[in-house]
Amino acid sequence: MMTSRQDLKLAMLKKLRPLPIKHEWKYWHVSDESSNWEDTLKEIAMVNTVQLFWQVFNNLPLNIPIKNSIHFFKNNVKPLWEDPRNEKGGCWNFRLPKSAAPDFFREILMLLIGEQLQDVVLKGDDICGCSYSMRFNSTIISVWNRDASNQVSVQNIFNRINDTIPSELWPTAVFYKPHSHHTAFKADQGASNPSSTAGTS
Repeated sequence: MMTSRQDLKLAMLKKLRPLPIKHEWKYWHVSDESSNWEDTLKEIAMVNTVQLFWQVFNNLPLNIPIKNSIHFFKNNVKPLWEDPRNEKGGCWNFRLPKSAAPDFFREILMLLIGEQLQDVVLKGDDICGCSYSMRFNSTIISVWNRDASNQVSVQNIFNRINDTIPSELWPTAVFYKPHSHHTAFKADQGASNPSSTAGTS
């Protein structure tokens, strides 16, 4: 029995149907971290399907100027220390050569939308997002989580990244830092400051 034209159309539409991801995410851009930081924070796009994620990522210019940054955060969470979902957290910071950073960033983003990092934490919705920050001679990619005191989950996040990212992309330096350990953290509570971005030492 021949397949009807309507059946073919439905089959095609099914194949083209967007694949949803568990959370909505937003891409952000900071144009100059040395100025009033929150004033330069601009939303690029929100994504909620695999197709839309790749559509935006594939058109995202990652060769950004020094002191610029790209952020990929869950919807309703801003890439700020002062955000209520971030203030008790911290981030893993990965320093990479600029040539390797885009591929490392892509791998991290795939772990995020695939819930591969959230799956290894012990409790709650702990994963906030990721930052891609351009420095003079390197790029720092930071993975933010909400609970810096949960040492087991913090270590599990690193272990999953270490087990997943290809060795040829591995960074030249890695460290974890709670936001509260930054010297500017207390002064920044309730105010914008360039130190509020991830990737600062």
